[in-house]
Amino acid sequence: MPSLPFDQCTREGAAIADLFNRIKDIEESTGDWNGGEVIDVLSQWFSELHIDVDGGADQVRYPQPGMNLHPLAGPQVH
Repeated sequence: MPSLPFDQCTREGAAIADLFNRIKDIEESTGDWNGGEVIDVLSQWFSELHIDVDGGADQVRYPQPGMNLHPLAGPQVH
């Protein structure tokens, strides 16, 4: 299995792994990724991260005071 592009030992990595596990729990119970249930899980996940899903993208688009920035995940195109 290839290594993950994030560290599960960090708070961020643990949050990503948690989201994936929640969605896989849906898949195991229904056999697929039920759209409504995935939206509910994703909305709850954002809420736990104090992201207002009804708010604007600016709340996460720009660095906030004290925010530690990490490199973007995925392949980098130069």
